[in-house]
Amino acid sequence: MTREARLKNNPKHLPTPRAVAMACLAALSPVLVTPVWAQLVDPSEMRDETAMGEGGPRPSVWIEPRISTGVLITNNGNLSATSPQSEQILEVTPGVRAVFNRPRAKGFFDYSLSTQYRLQNTSGDALRHLLNTAMTFEAVDDRVFVDVSGVVADESISAFGTLAPGYSNANTSRTSSFRVSPYLRGVLAGAVNYELRVGMEKASTATGSRSDVTVQDASARLRSDMTGRMLGWSLDAQTVSTEYTLGRRTRSDQVLGGLNYAPSSLLMLTAQAGVESNDVLSASRENYSITGLSLDWRPSNRTRLVAGVQKRYFGTGYNVLFEHRTARTVWRFSDTRDAVNNPLDPGGATLGTVYSLLDSLYTAQEPDPVRRAQLVQAELLRLGLPADANSINNFLSSSATLVRSQQLSLALVGVRNGVTFTLLRGNSRRLGPSANLGDDFDVSESIRQRSWSVNYSHRLTPLTTFAAGVGRQTNEGSVAGLSNTLTTFTVGATTRLAARTSGTVQLQRSIYDQVGAPYREVAISANITHRF
Repeated sequence: MTREARLKNNPKHLPTPRAVAMACLAALSPVLVTPVWAQLVDPSEMRDETAMGEGGPRPSVWIEPRISTGVLITNNGNLSATSPQSEQILEVTPGVRAVFNRPRAKGFFDYSLSTQYRLQNTSGDALRHLLNTAMTFEAVDDRVFVDVSGVVADESISAFGTLAPGYSNANTSRTSSFRVSPYLRGVLAGAVNYELRVGMEKASTATGSRSDVTVQDASARLRSDMTGRMLGWSLDAQTVSTEYTLGRRTRSDQVLGGLNYAPSSLLMLTAQAGVESNDVLSASRENYSITGLSLDWRPSNRTRLVAGVQKRYFGTGYNVLFEHRTARTVWRFSDTRDAVNNPLDPGGATLGTVYSLLDSLYTAQEPDPVRRAQLVQAELLRLGLPADANSINNFLSSSATLVRSQQLSLALVGVRNGVTFTLLRGNSRRLGPSANLGDDFDVSESIRQRSWSVNYSHRLTPLTTFAAGVGRQTNEGSVAGLSNTLTTFTVGATTRLAARTSGTVQLQRSIYDQVGAPYREVAISANITHRF
Protein backbone atom coordinates (compact mmCIF):
# COMPACT_ATOMS: atom_id res chain seq x y z
CA MET A 1 0.00 0.00 0.00
CA THR A 2 1.37 3.41 -0.97
CA ARG A 3 2.01 6.15 1.55
CA GLU A 4 -0.83 8.24 0.06
CA ALA A 5 -3.23 5.30 0.42
CA ARG A 6 -2.25 4.79 4.08
CA LEU A 7 -2.90 8.46 4.80
CA LYS A 8 -6.25 8.32 3.01
CA ASN A 9 -7.39 5.20 4.87
CA ASN A 10 -6.07 6.41 8.22
CA PRO A 11 -6.50 10.18 8.48
CA LYS A 12 -5.26 10.09 12.07
CA HIS A 13 -1.86 8.92 10.87
CA LEU A 14 -0.81 12.54 10.40
CA PRO A 15 -2.54 15.70 11.62
CA THR A 16 -3.90 17.83 8.79
CA PRO A 17 -2.65 21.40 8.34
CA ARG A 18 -6.16 22.65 9.19
CA ALA A 19 -6.06 20.75 12.49
CA VAL A 20 -2.63 22.14 13.26
CA ALA A 21 -3.77 25.67 12.42
CA MET A 22 -6.80 25.35 14.70
CA ALA A 23 -4.55 23.96 17.44
CA CYS A 24 -2.28 26.99 17.08
CA LEU A 25 -5.27 29.30 17.45
CA ALA A 26 -6.43 27.35 20.48
CA ALA A 27 -2.97 27.68 22.00
CA LEU A 28 -3.18 31.44 21.51
CA SER A 29 -6.58 31.77 23.21
CA PRO A 30 -5.22 32.10 26.79
CA VAL A 31 -3.13 35.03 25.59
CA LEU A 32 -6.15 36.74 24.03
CA VAL A 33 -8.74 36.32 26.80
CA THR A 34 -7.72 39.59 28.47
CA PRO A 35 -8.96 42.80 26.82
CA VAL A 36 -6.82 44.02 23.92
CA TRP A 37 -7.09 46.90 21.48
CA ALA A 38 -7.48 45.35 18.02
CA GLN A 39 -6.89 47.76 15.15
CA LEU A 40 -9.41 46.92 12.45
CA VAL A 41 -9.55 50.24 10.57
CA ASP A 42 -9.36 50.53 6.81
CA PRO A 43 -5.68 49.95 5.86
CA SER A 44 -5.80 52.99 3.58
CA GLU A 45 -6.40 55.14 6.65
CA MET A 46 -3.03 54.10 8.09
CA ARG A 47 -1.34 56.85 6.08
CA ASP A 48 -3.57 59.48 7.64
CA GLU A 49 -1.81 61.55 10.30
CA THR A 50 -4.65 60.98 12.76
CA ALA A 51 -4.54 57.19 12.37
CA MET A 52 -0.76 57.13 12.71
CA GLY A 53 -0.62 59.63 15.55
CA GLU A 54 0.56 59.03 19.09
CA GLY A 55 -2.61 60.24 20.82
CA GLY A 56 -4.54 56.98 21.00
CA PRO A 57 -3.72 53.67 22.65
CA ARG A 58 -1.08 51.60 20.91
CA PRO A 59 -2.43 48.28 19.59
CA SER A 60 -1.06 45.06 21.04
CA VAL A 61 -2.95 42.74 18.68
CA TRP A 62 -4.07 43.22 15.09
CA ILE A 63 -6.44 40.60 13.67
CA GLU A 64 -7.69 40.85 10.10
CA PRO A 65 -9.97 38.13 8.65
CA ARG A 66 -10.34 38.18 4.87
CA ILE A 67 -12.03 36.34 2.02
CA SER A 68 -11.19 36.33 -1.67
CA THR A 69 -13.26 34.94 -4.55
CA GLY A 70 -12.17 34.78 -8.15
CA VAL A 71 -12.12 33.08 -11.52
CA LEU A 72 -9.21 32.20 -13.83
CA ILE A 73 -9.73 31.44 -17.52
CA THR A 74 -6.82 29.76 -19.31
CA ASN A 75 -6.29 28.41 -22.81
CA ASN A 76 -4.08 25.56 -21.55
CA GLY A 77 -5.39 24.11 -18.30
CA ASN A 78 -3.63 20.76 -18.89
CA LEU A 79 -0.24 22.46 -19.66
CA SER A 80 0.11 20.53 -22.90
CA ALA A 81 2.38 21.35 -25.84
CA THR A 82 0.36 19.42 -28.46
CA SER A 83 -3.28 19.38 -27.32
CA PRO A 84 -3.97 22.30 -24.97
CA GLN A 85 -7.41 22.34 -23.35
CA SER A 86 -9.14 25.47 -22.13
CA GLU A 87 -10.12 25.61 -18.47
CA GLN A 88 -12.05 27.80 -16.08
CA ILE A 89 -11.02 27.70 -12.43
CA LEU A 90 -13.22 29.04 -9.64
CA GLU A 91 -11.43 29.83 -6.38
CA VAL A 92 -12.60 30.81 -2.90
CA THR A 93 -9.95 31.64 -0.28
CA PRO A 94 -10.86 32.60 3.28
CA GLY A 95 -7.98 33.54 5.57
CA VAL A 96 -6.89 35.39 8.67
CA ARG A 97 -3.79 37.36 9.67
CA ALA A 98 -2.82 38.27 13.22
CA VAL A 99 0.16 40.23 14.55
CA PHE A 100 0.94 40.13 18.30
CA ASN A 101 3.02 42.46 20.45
CA ARG A 102 1.86 41.50 23.92
CA PRO A 103 4.14 41.10 26.95
CA ARG A 104 3.80 37.31 26.80
CA ALA A 105 3.21 36.75 23.09
CA LYS A 106 5.01 38.28 20.12
CA GLY A 107 4.96 37.28 16.46
CA PHE A 108 2.53 36.69 13.61
CA PHE A 109 0.05 34.13 12.32
CA ASP A 110 -1.27 33.94 8.74
CA TYR A 111 -3.46 31.12 7.44
CA SER A 112 -5.61 30.69 4.34
CA LEU A 113 -7.56 27.80 2.84
CA SER A 114 -7.95 27.91 -0.92
CA THR A 115 -10.50 25.76 -2.76
CA GLN A 116 -10.11 25.51 -6.54
CA TYR A 117 -12.84 24.02 -8.72
CA ARG A 118 -12.04 23.24 -12.36
CA LEU A 119 -15.12 23.36 -14.58
CA GLN A 120 -13.49 21.29 -17.38
CA ASN A 121 -11.74 18.87 -14.96
CA THR A 122 -8.39 19.07 -16.76
CA SER A 123 -6.52 17.96 -13.64
CA GLY A 124 -9.06 17.70 -10.82
CA ASP A 125 -10.04 20.09 -8.08
CA ALA A 126 -7.58 21.30 -5.46
CA LEU A 127 -7.62 22.20 -1.77
CA ARG A 128 -4.60 24.26 -0.70
CA HIS A 129 -3.53 25.08 2.85
CA LEU A 130 -1.16 28.02 3.30
CA LEU A 131 0.26 28.78 6.74
CA ASN A 132 3.02 31.05 8.00
CA THR A 133 3.46 31.57 11.73
CA ALA A 134 6.31 32.47 14.05
CA MET A 135 5.53 33.17 17.71
CA THR A 136 7.49 33.60 20.94
CA PHE A 137 5.66 32.98 24.22
CA GLU A 138 7.00 34.08 27.61
CA ALA A 139 6.03 31.36 30.10
CA VAL A 140 7.93 32.73 33.13
CA ASP A 141 8.82 36.41 33.49
CA ASP A 142 12.03 37.06 31.54
CA ARG A 143 13.20 33.50 32.18
CA VAL A 144 11.34 30.73 30.31
CA PHE A 145 10.24 31.14 26.68
CA VAL A 146 8.79 28.96 23.92
CA ASP A 147 9.34 29.56 20.18
CA VAL A 148 6.68 28.08 17.87
CA SER A 149 6.83 28.27 14.09
CA GLY A 150 5.08 26.59 11.20
CA VAL A 151 4.93 26.71 7.41
CA VAL A 152 2.48 24.91 5.12
CA ALA A 153 2.89 25.45 1.38
CA ASP A 154 3.01 23.73 -2.01
CA GLU A 155 6.49 22.89 -3.23
CA SER A 156 7.85 21.32 -6.39
CA ILE A 157 8.57 17.61 -6.03
CA SER A 158 11.28 17.73 -8.69
CA ALA A 159 13.31 20.68 -9.92
CA PHE A 160 13.01 19.18 -13.42
CA GLY A 161 9.28 18.52 -13.35
CA THR A 162 6.71 20.85 -14.89
CA LEU A 163 6.64 24.34 -13.37
CA ALA A 164 3.36 26.24 -13.40
CA PRO A 165 2.58 29.69 -11.91
CA GLY A 166 -0.37 30.23 -9.62
CA TYR A 167 -1.88 26.79 -9.17
CA SER A 168 -1.02 23.19 -8.34
CA ASN A 169 -0.11 20.46 -10.82
CA ALA A 170 1.22 16.90 -10.72
CA ASN A 171 4.70 18.16 -9.78
CA THR A 172 3.60 19.95 -6.60
CA SER A 173 3.11 18.51 -3.14
CA ARG A 174 1.74 20.01 0.05
CA THR A 175 4.60 20.27 2.53
CA SER A 176 4.39 21.20 6.18
CA SER A 177 7.10 22.05 8.69
CA PHE A 178 6.43 22.75 12.39
CA ARG A 179 8.95 23.54 15.12
CA VAL A 180 8.61 23.92 18.90
CA SER A 181 11.59 25.11 20.95
CA PRO A 182 11.37 25.94 24.68
CA TYR A 183 14.37 27.65 26.25
CA LEU A 184 15.63 29.07 29.53
CA ARG A 185 17.77 32.19 29.73
CA GLY A 186 19.21 34.38 32.45
CA VAL A 187 22.34 35.95 33.92
CA LEU A 188 25.01 34.29 36.10
CA ALA A 189 26.88 36.41 38.67
CA GLY A 190 25.63 39.54 36.93
CA ALA A 191 28.19 39.17 34.11
CA VAL A 192 27.49 35.98 32.09
CA ASN A 193 24.37 35.47 29.97
CA TYR A 194 23.22 31.89 29.52
CA GLU A 195 20.62 30.09 27.38
CA LEU A 196 19.56 26.43 27.51
CA ARG A 197 17.37 25.30 24.61
CA VAL A 198 15.75 22.14 23.27
CA GLY A 199 13.84 21.87 20.00
CA MET A 200 11.86 19.49 17.84
CA GLU A 201 10.88 19.95 14.23
CA LYS A 202 8.65 17.72 12.13
CA ALA A 203 8.51 18.18 8.37
CA SER A 204 6.31 16.07 6.13
CA THR A 205 5.11 16.04 2.55
CA ALA A 206 2.06 14.51 0.89
CA THR A 207 4.11 12.67 -1.72
CA GLY A 208 5.54 9.27 -0.86
CA SER A 209 8.54 9.73 -3.17
CA ARG A 210 10.32 12.10 -0.76
CA SER A 211 11.36 11.68 2.88
CA ASP A 212 9.63 13.09 5.89
CA VAL A 213 12.15 14.58 8.33
CA THR A 214 12.30 14.73 12.13
CA VAL A 215 14.91 16.98 13.76
CA GLN A 216 15.68 17.00 17.50
CA ASP A 217 18.27 19.33 18.97
CA ALA A 218 19.60 20.67 22.26
CA SER A 219 22.02 23.52 22.92
CA ALA A 220 23.72 25.44 25.72
CA ARG A 221 25.15 28.92 25.31
CA LEU A 222 27.26 31.19 27.54
CA ARG A 223 28.04 34.82 26.69
CA SER A 224 30.01 37.39 28.65
CA ASP A 225 28.32 40.75 29.06
CA MET A 226 29.84 43.16 26.51
CA THR A 227 28.18 46.29 27.89
CA GLY A 228 30.88 48.96 28.10
CA ARG A 229 33.63 46.42 27.37
CA MET A 230 35.93 45.90 24.40
CA LEU A 231 36.69 42.20 25.03
CA GLY A 232 34.38 39.28 25.66
CA TRP A 233 34.00 35.54 25.19
CA SER A 234 31.40 32.91 24.29
CA LEU A 235 30.97 29.14 24.57
CA ASP A 236 28.41 27.08 22.63
CA ALA A 237 27.57 23.37 22.69
CA GLN A 238 24.96 21.73 20.45
CA THR A 239 23.71 18.28 19.46
CA VAL A 240 21.38 17.63 16.51
CA SER A 241 19.70 14.36 15.48
CA THR A 242 18.06 14.17 12.03
CA GLU A 243 15.97 11.23 10.81
CA TYR A 244 14.82 10.72 7.20
CA THR A 245 12.00 8.24 6.56
CA LEU A 246 13.51 7.19 3.20
CA GLY A 247 17.13 7.64 4.23
CA ARG A 248 19.21 7.19 7.33
CA ARG A 249 19.51 8.87 10.69
CA THR A 250 22.43 11.24 11.32
CA ARG A 251 23.75 12.95 14.43
CA SER A 252 26.03 15.95 14.82
CA ASP A 253 27.69 17.23 18.02
CA GLN A 254 29.56 20.53 18.24
CA VAL A 255 31.46 22.62 20.79
CA LEU A 256 32.55 26.10 19.77
CA GLY A 257 34.38 28.85 21.67
CA GLY A 258 34.70 32.49 20.64
CA LEU A 259 36.59 35.67 21.50
CA ASN A 260 34.84 39.00 20.87
CA TYR A 261 36.48 42.36 20.22
CA ALA A 262 34.35 45.54 20.03
CA PRO A 263 36.54 48.59 19.26
CA SER A 264 33.33 50.68 19.20
CA SER A 265 29.61 50.28 19.76
CA LEU A 266 29.18 50.03 15.99
CA LEU A 267 31.56 47.14 15.28
CA MET A 268 32.20 43.70 16.76
CA LEU A 269 34.78 41.17 15.57
CA THR A 270 34.69 37.50 16.62
CA ALA A 271 37.21 34.67 16.29
CA GLN A 272 35.94 31.10 16.76
CA ALA A 273 37.47 27.66 17.25
CA GLY A 274 36.02 24.29 18.18
CA VAL A 275 35.38 20.67 17.26
CA GLU A 276 32.46 18.71 15.84
CA SER A 277 31.66 15.05 15.38
CA ASN A 278 29.08 13.67 12.93
CA ASP A 279 28.21 10.85 10.55
CA VAL A 280 26.86 13.00 7.71
CA LEU A 281 29.60 12.29 5.16
CA SER A 282 30.13 8.65 6.12
CA ALA A 283 28.33 5.80 7.85
CA SER A 284 30.63 6.09 10.89
CA ARG A 285 31.23 9.16 13.03
CA GLU A 286 34.19 11.35 12.15
CA ASN A 287 35.82 14.22 14.09
CA TYR A 288 36.47 17.62 12.54
CA SER A 289 37.92 20.93 13.67
CA ILE A 290 36.15 24.29 13.29
CA THR A 291 37.77 27.70 12.83
CA GLY A 292 36.07 30.93 11.87
CA LEU A 293 35.96 34.72 11.82
CA SER A 294 32.97 37.07 11.75
CA LEU A 295 32.07 40.74 11.99
CA ASP A 296 28.95 42.71 12.80
CA TRP A 297 29.12 46.34 11.60
CA ARG A 298 26.19 48.75 12.01
CA PRO A 299 27.43 52.26 11.16
CA SER A 300 23.89 53.68 11.40
CA ASN A 301 20.31 52.60 11.95
CA ARG A 302 19.93 52.47 8.16
CA THR A 303 22.94 50.30 7.28
CA ARG A 304 24.28 46.99 8.53
CA LEU A 305 26.81 44.39 7.40
CA VAL A 306 27.06 40.96 8.98
CA ALA A 307 29.65 38.54 7.59
CA GLY A 308 31.25 35.33 8.76
CA VAL A 309 33.34 32.46 7.42
CA GLN A 310 33.97 29.03 8.96
CA LYS A 311 36.07 26.00 8.08
CA ARG A 312 33.69 23.06 8.55
CA TYR A 313 33.43 19.35 7.81
CA PHE A 314 31.99 20.06 4.33
CA GLY A 315 34.61 22.69 3.46
CA THR A 316 34.23 26.46 3.75
CA GLY A 317 30.92 27.85 4.94
CA TYR A 318 30.05 31.52 5.01
CA ASN A 319 27.24 33.98 5.59
CA VAL A 320 27.06 37.56 4.30
CA LEU A 321 24.14 39.95 4.82
CA PHE A 322 24.18 43.59 3.74
CA GLU A 323 21.21 45.95 4.02
CA HIS A 324 20.89 49.67 3.40
CA ARG A 325 17.81 51.88 3.68
CA THR A 326 17.09 55.37 2.47
CA ALA A 327 13.89 57.37 2.84
CA ARG A 328 12.25 55.56 -0.09
CA THR A 329 14.44 52.54 -0.90
CA VAL A 330 15.76 49.41 0.74
CA TRP A 331 18.64 47.34 -0.67
CA ARG A 332 19.43 43.84 0.57
CA PHE A 333 22.09 41.31 -0.42
CA SER A 334 22.77 37.90 1.10
CA ASP A 335 25.20 35.11 0.27
CA THR A 336 25.34 31.86 2.23
CA ARG A 337 26.98 28.46 1.91
CA ASP A 338 25.95 25.93 4.54
CA ALA A 339 24.67 22.43 5.21
CA VAL A 340 20.88 22.00 5.25
CA ASN A 341 19.77 19.12 7.47
CA ASN A 342 16.05 19.57 6.81
CA PRO A 343 15.48 19.82 3.04
CA LEU A 344 11.72 20.21 3.57
CA ASP A 345 12.12 23.42 5.56
CA PRO A 346 11.26 26.26 3.13
CA GLY A 347 13.53 28.67 5.01
CA GLY A 348 11.35 29.83 7.86
CA ALA A 349 8.03 31.56 8.22
CA THR A 350 7.68 34.83 6.33
CA LEU A 351 4.83 37.00 5.07
CA GLY A 352 6.55 37.46 1.70
CA THR A 353 9.70 38.79 0.06
CA VAL A 354 8.22 42.18 -0.81
CA TYR A 355 6.50 42.35 2.58
CA SER A 356 9.87 41.79 4.27
CA LEU A 357 11.49 44.58 2.24
CA LEU A 358 8.76 47.09 3.12
CA ASP A 359 8.84 45.97 6.74
CA SER A 360 12.56 46.81 6.82
CA LEU A 361 11.94 50.11 4.99
CA TYR A 362 9.49 51.33 7.63
CA THR A 363 11.35 50.05 10.72
CA ALA A 364 12.70 53.49 11.62
CA GLN A 365 9.42 55.26 10.85
CA GLU A 366 7.30 52.85 12.91
CA PRO A 367 9.22 50.67 15.42
CA ASP A 368 6.05 49.11 16.87
CA PRO A 369 5.57 45.75 15.01
CA VAL A 370 1.74 45.86 15.06
CA ARG A 371 1.43 49.36 13.64
CA ARG A 372 4.22 48.60 11.16
CA ALA A 373 2.35 45.50 9.94
CA GLN A 374 -0.70 47.69 9.31
CA LEU A 375 1.41 50.27 7.51
CA VAL A 376 3.06 47.65 5.28
CA GLN A 377 -0.32 46.09 4.44
CA ALA A 378 -1.68 49.56 3.59
CA GLU A 379 1.29 50.24 1.29
CA LEU A 380 0.90 46.91 -0.52
CA LEU A 381 -2.76 47.72 -1.17
CA ARG A 382 -2.07 51.33 -2.12
CA LEU A 383 0.67 50.45 -4.61
CA GLY A 384 -0.84 47.20 -5.87
CA LEU A 385 2.38 45.27 -5.19
CA PRO A 386 2.37 41.53 -4.43
CA ALA A 387 3.35 40.53 -0.89
CA ASP A 388 5.73 37.96 -2.37
CA ALA A 389 7.76 38.29 -5.56
CA ASN A 390 8.42 35.41 -7.91
CA SER A 391 11.28 33.43 -6.37
CA ILE A 392 12.98 30.07 -6.71
CA ASN A 393 10.55 27.20 -6.30
CA ASN A 394 12.08 24.88 -3.73
CA PHE A 395 12.27 21.23 -4.69
CA LEU A 396 12.07 18.29 -2.31
CA SER A 397 14.98 15.98 -1.49
CA SER A 398 15.53 13.10 0.91
CA SER A 399 18.92 13.80 2.51
CA ALA A 400 21.15 16.52 3.90
CA THR A 401 22.39 18.94 1.24
CA LEU A 402 25.10 21.54 0.80
CA VAL A 403 23.49 24.76 -0.45
CA ARG A 404 25.01 27.95 -1.85
CA SER A 405 22.35 30.68 -2.00
CA GLN A 406 22.62 34.30 -3.17
CA GLN A 407 19.88 36.93 -3.20
CA LEU A 408 19.73 40.58 -4.23
CA SER A 409 16.54 42.53 -3.51
CA LEU A 410 15.49 46.13 -4.04
CA ALA A 411 12.31 48.02 -3.20
CA LEU A 412 11.63 51.60 -4.33
CA VAL A 413 8.47 53.23 -2.97
CA GLY A 414 7.29 56.59 -4.26
CA VAL A 415 4.16 58.67 -3.85
CA ARG A 416 2.46 57.07 -6.89
CA ASN A 417 4.95 54.43 -8.05
CA GLY A 418 6.50 51.28 -6.63
CA VAL A 419 9.22 48.98 -7.99
CA THR A 420 10.59 45.74 -6.58
CA PHE A 421 13.42 43.66 -7.99
CA THR A 422 14.62 40.26 -6.82
CA LEU A 423 17.51 38.17 -8.12
CA LEU A 424 18.30 34.72 -6.73
CA ARG A 425 20.93 32.09 -7.49
CA GLY A 426 21.33 28.72 -5.84
CA ASN A 427 23.50 25.64 -6.16
CA SER A 428 22.90 22.46 -4.15
CA ARG A 429 24.28 18.95 -3.93
CA ARG A 430 23.79 15.94 -1.68
CA LEU A 431 25.95 15.50 1.40
CA GLY A 432 26.98 12.02 2.44
CA PRO A 433 27.43 8.72 0.60
CA SER A 434 25.59 8.21 -2.69
CA ALA A 435 22.27 6.49 -2.23
CA ASN A 436 19.26 5.59 -4.34
CA LEU A 437 16.71 7.76 -2.51
CA GLY A 438 14.50 8.53 -5.49
CA ASP A 439 15.09 12.30 -5.58
CA ASP A 440 16.74 14.57 -8.16
CA PHE A 441 20.25 13.93 -6.83
CA ASP A 442 20.03 10.34 -8.08
CA VAL A 443 20.23 11.68 -11.64
CA SER A 444 22.16 14.92 -11.13
CA GLU A 445 25.17 15.43 -8.84
CA SER A 446 24.38 19.13 -8.47
CA ILE A 447 21.42 21.37 -9.26
CA ARG A 448 21.75 25.03 -10.19
CA GLN A 449 18.82 27.44 -9.93
CA ARG A 450 18.45 31.03 -11.10
CA SER A 451 15.47 33.29 -10.71
CA TRP A 452 14.67 36.97 -11.15
CA SER A 453 11.56 39.13 -11.09
CA VAL A 454 10.62 42.78 -11.55
CA ASN A 455 7.31 44.25 -10.43
CA TYR A 456 6.14 47.79 -11.20
CA SER A 457 3.02 49.63 -10.04
CA HIS A 458 1.58 53.08 -10.73
CA ARG A 459 -1.41 54.75 -9.11
CA LEU A 460 -3.73 55.93 -11.88
CA THR A 461 -6.25 57.46 -9.47
CA PRO A 462 -6.61 57.52 -5.68
CA LEU A 463 -8.60 54.28 -6.00
CA THR A 464 -7.02 52.45 -8.96
CA THR A 465 -3.49 51.11 -9.50
CA PHE A 466 -1.89 49.65 -12.62
CA ALA A 467 0.68 46.87 -12.14
CA ALA A 468 2.99 44.89 -14.41
CA GLY A 469 5.62 42.25 -13.79
CA VAL A 470 8.00 39.83 -15.45
CA GLY A 471 9.88 36.89 -13.95
CA ARG A 472 11.96 33.91 -14.96
CA GLN A 473 13.25 30.76 -13.27
CA THR A 474 15.79 28.31 -14.69
CA ASN A 475 16.83 24.94 -13.23
CA GLU A 476 19.89 23.12 -14.56
CA GLY A 477 21.38 19.75 -13.68
CA SER A 478 24.93 18.48 -14.09
CA VAL A 479 23.74 16.19 -16.90
CA ALA A 480 23.44 17.65 -20.40
CA GLY A 481 19.85 18.40 -21.42
CA LEU A 482 18.51 18.25 -17.86
CA SER A 483 17.03 21.73 -17.53
CA ASN A 484 13.84 23.78 -17.68
CA THR A 485 12.84 27.45 -17.80
CA LEU A 486 9.60 29.22 -16.89
CA THR A 487 9.02 32.84 -17.95
CA THR A 488 5.93 34.77 -16.91
CA PHE A 489 4.55 38.18 -17.92
CA THR A 490 1.71 39.84 -16.02
CA VAL A 491 -0.27 43.04 -16.42
CA GLY A 492 -3.33 44.13 -14.51
CA ALA A 493 -5.16 46.66 -12.38
CA THR A 494 -6.45 46.83 -8.81
CA THR A 495 -9.22 49.15 -7.67
CA ARG A 496 -10.91 49.90 -4.39
CA LEU A 497 -14.57 48.88 -4.66
CA ALA A 498 -15.60 49.76 -1.09
CA ALA A 499 -14.05 50.79 2.22
CA ARG A 500 -12.47 47.37 2.81
CA THR A 501 -13.07 45.68 -0.55
CA SER A 502 -10.76 45.60 -3.58
CA GLY A 503 -10.96 44.02 -7.02
CA THR A 504 -8.16 42.87 -9.32
CA VAL A 505 -8.03 41.92 -13.00
CA GLN A 506 -4.82 40.39 -14.40
CA LEU A 507 -3.62 39.04 -17.73
CA GLN A 508 -0.78 36.48 -17.62
CA ARG A 509 1.42 34.94 -20.30
CA SER A 510 3.54 31.88 -19.42
CA ILE A 511 6.30 30.33 -21.55
CA TYR A 512 7.74 27.01 -20.32
CA ASP A 513 10.68 25.36 -22.08
CA GLN A 514 11.79 21.79 -21.38
CA VAL A 515 12.93 19.06 -23.72
CA GLY A 516 9.90 16.89 -24.49
CA ALA A 517 7.38 18.84 -22.38
CA PRO A 518 7.17 22.56 -23.26
CA TYR A 519 3.94 24.54 -23.09
CA ARG A 520 2.52 28.00 -23.68
CA GLU A 521 -0.35 29.55 -21.74
CA VAL A 522 -2.42 32.71 -21.70
CA ALA A 523 -4.71 33.27 -18.72
CA ILE A 524 -6.92 36.05 -17.43
CA SER A 525 -8.07 36.22 -13.84
CA ALA A 526 -10.37 38.39 -11.78
CA ASN A 527 -10.91 38.34 -8.03
CA ILE A 528 -12.52 40.34 -5.25
CA THR A 529 -11.02 40.50 -1.76
CA HIS A 530 -12.81 41.76 1.34
CA ARG A 531 -11.01 42.41 4.62
CA PHE A 532 -13.24 42.38 7.69
